[in-house]
This record gives sequence, C-alpha cells and structure tokens, in this order.
Amino acid sequence: MLMMKEAKNEDEAYDLYNEYAFSKGFGIRVGKGRKRQNSELYTMKRFLCSCEGVKDEKRKRTRSYARLDTRTGCTVFVLFSIGKDGVWTVVNHNMIHNHAMVPLNKRHLIRSQRKVSMEALYFMSTLKASGVKVSDTLRVLRKEVGGSPMVGFTASDAYNALSRAKANKLEGHDFHQLIKYFVQRNSSEEGFYYDFELSEEDGLLSFFWRDGRMKRYYDYFGDLLVFDTTYRTNKYDMICAPFVGMNHHANNVMFGMGFVINEKTESFNWLFQTYLTSMGGNPPITIMTDQAPSIAVGIRNIFPDARHRLCTWHIGENSKKHIGQYRALDGFSDIFNYLLKYCETAAEFEYHWPRMLTHYKCVENPWLKNLYTIREMWCPAYSKNYWSGGVLSSQRCETTNKSVSNRLDKTQGLCDFYHVFSANSA
Repeated sequence: MLMMKEAKNEDEAYDLYNEYAFSKGFGIRVGKGRKRQNSELYTMKRFLCSCEGVKDEKRKRTRSYARLDTRTGCTVFVLFSIGKDGVWTVVNHNMIHNHAMVPLNKRHLIRSQRKVSMEALYFMSTLKASGVKVSDTLRVLRKEVGGSPMVGFTASDAYNALSRAKANKLEGHDFHQLIKYFVQRNSSEEGFYYDFELSEEDGLLSFFWRDGRMKRYYDYFGDLLVFDTTYRTNKYDMICAPFVGMNHHANNVMFGMGFVINEKTESFNWLFQTYLTSMGGNPPITIMTDQAPSIAVGIRNIFPDARHRLCTWHIGENSKKHIGQYRALDGFSDIFNYLLKYCETAAEFEYHWPRMLTHYKCVENPWLKNLYTIREMWCPAYSKNYWSGGVLSSQRCETTNKSVSNRLDKTQGLCDFYHVFSANSA
C-alpha cells in the first residue's frame, strides 16, 4: 500500500510510484497537477497508469524487443498532496486496472522503467567514435550484464540517447553564430533561404540553406537531383547532405546544403520538405541516392512522384561485403558490373541475370534476390522512359565534399564549414 507514504520532491515521488508499478507489472506517466489559488506552485500532483501491455506478436529478425501497446483508458492513479513544507504525501490511490499486467520477463520493456545511464551512454559514444556500430555495442552490453533485461533500455532508447547527446554537444556560440549569418544574408540578399529544427531541449537537429543562385540553378536544371550523405567532416559528427545537380555542360551545380543530426526517417522527412518548400514546391523528376532505407522512405513521403534511382557505385561497394565469395570467382565481376551499369534493354537484362545466378550457383543468395526485386531503381535498361542525364552514381557530390574536406577536419565546427563552403561555391 502506498497510502500516506511521503517523498521529498517530484522526482522522488515519481520513483516511489514507478518502483511500485514495476513490482505489479505496469508503467506510469505524469498527469496534470492542480495549482494553489494565486500561486504557480502545485498543491496536488497525479501519476497515472500508462496502460502498457506487451503485444502477442512474432519477433522479427531486425527487432531486439517486442513492441508495447499503450492507452487502454485505465483509470489507475496515485495522488500526491504537496504540503507547504514541500513534502509530497500519497492521499489517494486507485488500484483497479482494466488490462493485464506485463509479465515479469518483459517488464524491462515498460517505457517508464527504461533509462540509458550516463555510464552506458559514455560507453556507446566512445565505441561509436571509434567506428563500432551501435548494434554491435548493444550486443557487447547485453553479454556483459547478462542479457537484455539487465541492460535497462532498448535499442531505440540507445539511438535516441546518442542523438540527444550529439545535439547537446553542439556549442551554443557556434550554432547561434551560424543562425546570425543566415539572418544577415536573408535580410541583405534577395533569394536567400534558410531553416533549422531544434529538439525539445533546444539542441540543433537539422538545418538547411540555399541562396538565390542555387534556386535559379534548380529552376533551370532541377530535373535531376543527386543527394549524398557520406560526408561527416565536422566536430559534431553531423551528417552533411548536399543537394547537387548537373548543368547543360554536364558540370556540377549546387541546389542547397543541409545538415542532419542522424539518419532517421524523421530527419530526412524534415530536410526534404524544407528543400521542397525552398524550391517553391517543385519536385525533381529523378533523385539519385545511396541505398539507405531511411532516405528511401523520406523520398516516398515527400517526393512521391519522383523516380528514385540508386547509386551504382554504392551497390558495387556493398556487393564486396554481401557477395564477396562470388566476386572472387572468375568472370563474375565482369558480368555483374555489365548488368549493373551497361545493360541497354530489359530483355537483355532478363536474359543474362538468371544465367549469371545459375552459372555461379547463387540463385538463393538473399542479397542478389533483393537486388533483382529493386532492379528498376538501378539498372539503366529500366530508366529509358524518364530523364536522368545518364547519371548512374551519386558520387557527383564527391567533388563538393572533397574540395571542402581538403580545407577542414574533424576539429572544426559549423561556422567553419559555412565559411569554407561559401568561399568554395562563390
């Protein structure tokens, strides 16, 4: 029973009820408080059941935890009265739930119980900076502490915590000075456009800018958009995302420059929508990118009518990892590269592809199966009915990336990048 139990402050009161909720098998959330008359201080504070229950569904390979279902309209709550001395006292407790409790072996998944400790965050950040994937780091953590229930958080919590840490790492002076540059150019330069996105803690998540000349380039040559996110030269490890096109001399032209804090779909939704707005709502005909799933979803969300093409260079690089054993066989790379870049007709492709699989005994290879499924996104034979300028690779962005990276390194900030980029594109 919790009745008349006391706490010194809101955090202690929350922990008191959360510990009780864990022992019973449910999660909690913070409810609204009732203020004293003519005061900003709360006289009552309520914590509610969050109605979490584990779904009865099969786990997919890519998921390390079962999903949670929420909000059944449960009326369970605990009510604290806050005395003038600041002591929180339980004065009411409704304990009748309208849903099943979470079993003991899944209670570590309840949202109110999950927390990424500072030690775990430091460990993940250190390994990530050394090039170790977050998924690999999580496997190490699970093994070290004795399994997922002992880690105390899910993979999604880990990625979110790392993103928040990166956003909070951004130096206020650097960020605010960058925005000042944007404001100055916007007020003095016709056609300059910028926008940025902040987290709930006012950390910088994303930003984008383009000038009037970039807009004119897009008006003339915007049928093809090349988008690449491989460049990371800034001390915050933000992802540089240039929007590049090709003019009538087959030379690169810049349409805009964006930065995002992570490679989640939400980040690309924001960036693509901001870009589209800056260009007066006119989408490109063809968009060339790498194979990142989050970029593909963002394109479907914001540019549903654009033709999404995949960079053949990235596919070739990925093939070294996924089908390296076949590439080592005599003649395989030659026929694979021909199908990847030079096939002229769909009939020709459909003739040679199955023969390649049969000859090299790779019919059941899952990576090749998926590649065939999305063949219209990369094979030149399937791009005859729309304009793509003969471009097969997003490496057009590399010219811009290299020219900047030669003058910057990982110790420099956003304003440094802005000045170097502006001087390079002038």
